[in-house]
Amino acid sequence: MIQKKNSFPEFIGLGNVILCIQFFKTLYTKYNVLEIMIEIIESAFPQTFSRFISGRSMIPIIQISSLSRHICLVKLLLIPSQAITTKDHSMENTFVIGISFKNADVTTRSAFSIPLEKQKECFDLAKTYEFKNFVVLNTCNRTEIYGVGSVEHAEQIITTVCNQSRTTLNAFKYVKTSDAAITHIFHVASGLDSQILGDYQILGQFKDACKVSKENGLLGPVFERMSNICIQASKEVKTKTELSKGTVSASYATIEILKNKIGHKPTKCLLVGTGKFGHKISSNIKHYLPDYDLTISNRTYSTALEFATTNGFGLLPYEHLSSSLSEYEVIILSASANQYIVTPDHLINSNTRLILDLSIPQTVHPECKSMNRAEVLDIDSISKILDNSLENRKTYLPIATEIIHEHISTFVDWNRFYSKRDQILSLKNQLLEMSTYCPHLAKMDESAREDLVNKTIQSFVLKMKQNQNVDFEPAQVVQDFMNYAKVN
Repeated sequence: MIQKKNSFPEFIGLGNVILCIQFFKTLYTKYNVLEIMIEIIESAFPQTFSRFISGRSMIPIIQISSLSRHICLVKLLLIPSQAITTKDHSMENTFVIGISFKNADVTTRSAFSIPLEKQKECFDLAKTYEFKNFVVLNTCNRTEIYGVGSVEHAEQIITTVCNQSRTTLNAFKYVKTSDAAITHIFHVASGLDSQILGDYQILGQFKDACKVSKENGLLGPVFERMSNICIQASKEVKTKTELSKGTVSASYATIEILKNKIGHKPTKCLLVGTGKFGHKISSNIKHYLPDYDLTISNRTYSTALEFATTNGFGLLPYEHLSSSLSEYEVIILSASANQYIVTPDHLINSNTRLILDLSIPQTVHPECKSMNRAEVLDIDSISKILDNSLENRKTYLPIATEIIHEHISTFVDWNRFYSKRDQILSLKNQLLEMSTYCPHLAKMDESAREDLVNKTIQSFVLKMKQNQNVDFEPAQVVQDFMNYAKVN
């Protein structure tokens, strides 16, 4: 009777794989002893063997007569048996937490505003909580956090930075996760979720938010890819629909309101704030209301001076702002401030007829509205005025939604394989290693073997694309590889 283990000490270990396999072939061919082969392999590779044999039949693999197939059997035992699945769970922890015009008024949105100067604190806290992806989108209509990880930790960051209670946040917040979160982000970037439907200005704000996140090391490769596809979707929506045609931005809507309430006549107008929003407003006033006498004021004097000089506008130093407000018939505020810029005292004996507060947080004291000395409109009021003129653009929503759906599918398909890249690369490297052990393949030059491995991996990836929500065993890939080798 043949002893099963102790008679073959020279075969125990990876250094004698070829001799071991040659012996297995002889043993199986001459004596047809399957059981002893399995036990020898088990003694040589106990951990790997136990993982491999679980749930599998060894007989079909061992009953292959070619030497190269037997060699690949042992190499197959060294490949991790964890299945590669086409099911994608990598985005399940993606979330959106926000407060927007849909569920909060201007005052509440102001309380939860996270302007650029506060975002550094956000990102520092996000790193403390070990977030790898964390984006802060802050506009006049919404404050939203996009991330991957703990929603609770993200909420803690919001309440800390905004100095608000969790109870207050819970009363106004909305939370979306997984697929719903991704869809929401795409809709926001394309203007479908804007207060003024189709507001294309949101795309620039979305780009800026992602840029700041990346600068702070919190825009990982998956989120960066998603943001790029969001931008592509937004541009296609603008090109193929009329959602962004005409008066669909707050900056242009400001001009329509000025035309209706003040007219085209010469008017002393003050614009406070020279950010991107302020630039758009001043450009529109210059183009559509050329008789207006526009004066610029900004906290940073050098910025205001350069802007005013370049465009031929008047300049009011920010430190003189409070004492000069009453001189202007129209005041437009597009600035970030920690306190009110216009208060009731400014409207006493004032020439001001119209104040447009486009800032978040608000820069006009709420009591100014009830004084009846000047009409005060905030961003919500402006949006309501435009509701009727935007009704016809809603007819393009189905087209825009379909465009966005296609781009979301593109991202999901990309991410499904990106999330498996390490497993696929590992499998590819192991196939390359296997090819050097196989006597038949070893005769081929290196480039030919690499071509064969690439062909196997490409075929595997194609099968994954064609069969979603399916698990693929590494053994299947190895079998395909050996079939290709046999043909070649």
